[in-house]
Amino acid sequence: ADDDSDYEYERASFIYRPLSRLPTPPPTLNKPSFADQSLEDDDTLNPRYRGPAIHLVNLIPASASLASASVPFVQAMLSRADLSIEVLALAVCILDSLDTKFARTWRLSCPLSCPMRSNDDDLDSLTVTSPALVKRHSLPLTPRDAPRQQLHIDSVRPEIIILAALIIAAKFTQDSQQPPDFYRLAWGRGLWSNHQLNLTELRILESLDYRILPLYDDDYLTDAMVDMQLA
Repeated sequence: ADDDSDYEYERASFIYRPLSRLPTPPPTLNKPSFADQSLEDDDTLNPRYRGPAIHLVNLIPASASLASASVPFVQAMLSRADLSIEVLALAVCILDSLDTKFARTWRLSCPLSCPMRSNDDDLDSLTVTSPALVKRHSLPLTPRDAPRQQLHIDSVRPEIIILAALIIAAKFTQDSQQPPDFYRLAWGRGLWSNHQLNLTELRILESLDYRILPLYDDDYLTDAMVDMQLA
């Protein structure tokens, strides 16, 4: 019994002394990831597009966004588009051929829109184009302090780069003339504005010097198809 009381006394009188001389480990930095809350209940994930979705996500330039792209979201987008393997392979070649300047150019020029307004005209009217209004490369403001009509560039989902590459590939191979809103609404579920999507297409074409035909090569397409199967 005396031993137990001595033990309790030692526990009560113990004072923790931190090892202040040891360096504090830095916090773990995780890339913010968009949750898949944007997947609708009626979205079907076709298994045949799982590999292409993984491969396309891996081809998004790492410096384009601090946010991580969602493979299930891209898989759902591919399922809605229902494109041929040839078109997907060309989109792979397009993303794989982007130059090193693309990410920075896209980040500096992609318009920022407010997603809380459902009308695209309202979205475009709230587009922030002046660098003085938003510091694109600083950390986003806290939700309490941030103006609701402004977004940080990393709030723009990076899957828009994949969507733009798919649109370019589809237009090149199918020569289809769909309405301007078709791809944005039918494939992208309206998560981006027309201005954002059009500018992303333009930046991709500029990065490739508008040379799509050299990428439409049997050897390149075959390699891309194999990579998608192995992803």
